[in-house]
Amino acid sequence: MKSPKRQQGVAIITVLLIVVIVTVLAVQMSGRLRLQIARVISSDHAEQAYWHWMSAESLVRQVLLAELEEDDNRVHLEQNWATQQGPFPVRNGMIAGEIKDLHSCFNLNALYKNEEDLAALTLAMEQYQALLEALEFDQYTAERLTATLIDWIDKDSQLHSNLGAEDADYESLPQPYQAANSLLSHRSELRQIMGYTQEVYERLRPFVCVIPAQTQWRLNLNTVPEDRAELIVAFFRGQMDMNSAQSLLGARPQDGFADVESIQQQTEIQNLVGEGQTIQGLPEIEALTVESQYFELRAAIQYGDLEFYGVSQLHITNGEAYVVHRSRGGYETDERTDNNSSSSFR
Repeated sequence: MKSPKRQQGVAIITVLLIVVIVTVLAVQMSGRLRLQIARVISSDHAEQAYWHWMSAESLVRQVLLAELEEDDNRVHLEQNWATQQGPFPVRNGMIAGEIKDLHSCFNLNALYKNEEDLAALTLAMEQYQALLEALEFDQYTAERLTATLIDWIDKDSQLHSNLGAEDADYESLPQPYQAANSLLSHRSELRQIMGYTQEVYERLRPFVCVIPAQTQWRLNLNTVPEDRAELIVAFFRGQMDMNSAQSLLGARPQDGFADVESIQQQTEIQNLVGEGQTIQGLPEIEALTVESQYFELRAAIQYGDLEFYGVSQLHITNGEAYVVHRSRGGYETDERTDNNSSSSFR
């Protein structure tokens, strides 16, 4: 028989083992409980931030409708929508927003190849290459970037030119994929296209945008920022130099041109008309406008410890405002600063 002392020692060891096991289980359960609570809080914060985004979007729709109705659909930078809003305090956080006129930047979808209207593609190609060259890309790079973008959004799998890229080129990459062969939804999709490195994208980003399902570039001269004269050079296919483009923007009244006819009468544009021609002979002139229908809201919401960024693209037509695109985004630097080092939402 075992001695009582030996039996007592075994019992104590057994009890200690049980205590250790129970302690480990309790610690694990406590950790899982804390993780679950954190997940619930994070989910709640994300949900609240989302609805703050929807609130900002609803307010922007009302503001745009009121502004356009007051000015008979004329859009310019002196209107309230054109100023950065916020940040404003809300319960448990902050909210800020910035609205951009999508007619004040190059619509990348203008490079869509429509076999029934190849003249439109030719015009868009000349304008895009002029923009790239105005941004100091060399001619080869400009042609390469144009060709790969056309191949990315056209319907077929045929190379637009020997500088383009189609499925075979993307499938040969270390992480293969295929060309979209459809219109872009957002300018950030450029990063998937051959040739559009981060450096290229950052240089282009302030000057380009995407209007979903729209393949025409209509430029509202009233909303082009004063430091983006390259867009004017691009619109006129490089026929207008940078000095003239800056002069044209400088001649713009504070509340914008009253109508397209006022723009056409400007000396810088009249100088583009050749002898024996009329202003209507310029193929791009019909795409000039002082009215805008597409706008983009970039909202930044801070709720608790969560930072939430949302993008909404709006279509204003016939007295109604429609959302045509929504996407969640990450932090983006402010396009309006020289070094792009700070956000307009901060």
